[in-house]
Amino acid sequence: MFDRKKVTYFILKNLSPNRRDFVLGLKRFNLKKRECPDRQLFIMFCDGQNFHGGLTDRFKGIVSTFHYCLCKGIEFRINHTCPFNLSDFLTPHKYNWELTYPSDKISNHLFEAKYLNIIGETTSKRLINLKTKKQIHCYANSNIVPELNAYYHADYEWGKLFKVLFRPTQELMDLVYECKSKIAGEYICAVFRFQQLLGDFKEYQYAELSDIEKSELIQKCKQATINLQNTSDCKKILVTSDSVSFLKMISDRPDIYTFPSKVVHIDTVEGESHKVYLKSFLDFYLLSEGTKIYSIGTKEMYPSEFPLYASKLNNIPFERILIV
Repeated sequence: MFDRKKVTYFILKNLSPNRRDFVLGLKRFNLKKRECPDRQLFIMFCDGQNFHGGLTDRFKGIVSTFHYCLCKGIEFRINHTCPFNLSDFLTPHKYNWELTYPSDKISNHLFEAKYLNIIGETTSKRLINLKTKKQIHCYANSNIVPELNAYYHADYEWGKLFKVLFRPTQELMDLVYECKSKIAGEYICAVFRFQQLLGDFKEYQYAELSDIEKSELIQKCKQATINLQNTSDCKKILVTSDSVSFLKMISDRPDIYTFPSKVVHIDTVEGESHKVYLKSFLDFYLLSEGTKIYSIGTKEMYPSEFPLYASKLNNIPFERILIV
């Protein structure tokens, strides 16, 4: 039986990235209605029409394309609507990235807009070689700031660019302050990323351990936290994780702060409450204000970049610890 999706996927997979974008642009845009935008815009899309990755990947793509626009003198906007509006948690700081109507017109006309998908591309080559006066509709999820700095002879830092774009909403700032008040002083951070190993975090189709294996893994990670506490000058530790069950198991330790609450992978789960999505932003900012961040895990666990990029926000030390 003829499978149109499989044939389409095969054809697109074998095209060059630029030709693939052209074909997808033909599908995305139309010839029906011109918007006649009065200037070029570069719009970074997180709208559910593509694979985006988690919050960290989205941040990487946003900051990198913003860097490019600063170097090229192109106005930059963000259209983040899936699975939430980004403005529900972050607001413009020193640069207005929000689309404003009617002054900012999103055009879907083939002669006015260009589709650019650099998801998964770790080089800035296609972005640098881009030559168009059209409105740019972009999907991106990699950090190419160092390469763009080298090409454009710039010295932008990822964390500083992030803070030019964003500041927390008042709700988020109040929540960060409340949690820091409970810690009451300097703290280090320990991050554990289990994915689906403990069975309480939905992410694609990763494996789940048996009950005995879960118990053994939790005990290993708990002991690693105790070891860190015993060897560190700072005894207060903020522990974050994608596993609520692990956070609850470790919260009985003195000077361990967990703030357990449901967290989800935003590229695999939709329709969650505002509070659930808020937790990821809270963890990101709490981690960024520690004195050092440790990413801890076994070889089966995922070496998340979430704590790495939280450390970049205020340029604090970051270290990975492998449990054996």
